Amino acid sequence: MKKNTFIQIIVLSIVIRVVLSFIGWHPDVNNHVDWGIRFFEYGAQGFYSPDANVWSFTWPNQPPLTILTFALVKKLFDVVFSLLLAVNTALPAFPSGVVLWSEDYLMHVLVKLPAVISDFGISWLIYKFVKDFSTENKARWAASMFLLNPVVWYNSALWGQTDATINFFGILALYLIYKNKYLPATIVFTLSLLMKISLAIYIPLIAIIYLRSKKPVSIITISAIAVLLTCVLTAIPFSTGNPIVWLITLYREKVLDQQLQLITANAFNLWAVLSGIDEISHFTKLGPLTHASWGYLLFLISYIPLLWILFRKPTIKTLLWTLMLAGFSAFLLLTNMHERYLYPIFPLFTIIIFVTKDLVWKYITISGINFLNLYHLWWMPRIEYIPQILGAGSHAIPRTLAIVSLYLYITLYLKFLRLSRSLKL
Repeated sequence: MKKNTFIQIIVLSIVIRVVLSFIGWHPDVNNHVDWGIRFFEYGAQGFYSPDANVWSFTWPNQPPLTILTFALVKKLFDVVFSLLLAVNTALPAFPSGVVLWSEDYLMHVLVKLPAVISDFGISWLIYKFVKDFSTENKARWAASMFLLNPVVWYNSALWGQTDATINFFGILALYLIYKNKYLPATIVFTLSLLMKISLAIYIPLIAIIYLRSKKPVSIITISAIAVLLTCVLTAIPFSTGNPIVWLITLYREKVLDQQLQLITANAFNLWAVLSGIDEISHFTKLGPLTHASWGYLLFLISYIPLLWILFRKPTIKTLLWTLMLAGFSAFLLLTNMHERYLYPIFPLFTIIIFVTKDLVWKYITISGINFLNLYHLWWMPRIEYIPQILGAGSHAIPRTLAIVSLYLYITLYLKFLRLSRSLKL
């Protein structure tokens, strides 16, 4: 790919995201706006109070760093809106309708900005990885493919979700590990977990890399202390007592416990095939165990070989593969999975397809299926006949797509096993 073409794709990707940011927003964005505004009303220490606070939509079920991000967006909104008011006052020809619209809706647009910026941050990291592993030409293709992937821009610019920001910190941590910068990698990865705990399944795999890195014990110890300090510094503004105890309690009682707890939360996965996409508690029994327990068991069976292979071959390429397959395993095999929870595989998979042959069509197919899965929840833009088609025959099409995903997952897992026995990883 020529440099000019690459620049044109970046510009196009920016334009797409700017336009989509104004077109619409998922109801989740209302929460994000509300949390950002009320952070300054209630203050940090009173923000998570279950009794004293009133919320326009839902209680804050996200960790502190996510809330601080929305609070910063609120400050950005205040600055931009003040400038618009000043211009409107100074220039009579300036359309007052812009000010009125901005007062009601501009923050809904701005709250998507961290995720949109993170799209380009991830793309840059993909470029850096692939350039080191292969050629600059492939690096440009890889970065472009990620930016143009509908799963990516639908999630950030249209839906307004935070997955891109969470995964930016995750991929940045991996890149720092690749560059042997273990201490900053530790801090950056901790920031990801303090935004959302989505990438927690990476922890055992990353821990293996640290233990096998032959770094001095002092580096590992300092990294562990850095995790603790990062958590403490993030929690102190919000907590009224011991910040670590407060943070653990928050994750246990709000972030993790007060969730849907369904067999599948709209994910096209194994459980959609077996039980459908209806809202059924994953604590219901399936034989001797609950659905949730079967999910944990199946995930563990898929996860242990990845740990063992990485322990034997602690290279960056093996790490990328194992992280990608762990994310795919979690989405397909665990219960209570949302459609968005497949997002973590795409930055990793984008790197892998440009350093491993014969995977591009698998990537495209998985992206297409997940894009339909995202659409299946929100139906934006609304095309009337598609919901009827996807819901027909007890969700026959989603179940079929889930079977295709399972098949592609198995083929990828087997390919990784073959590669791990060769000298290609």
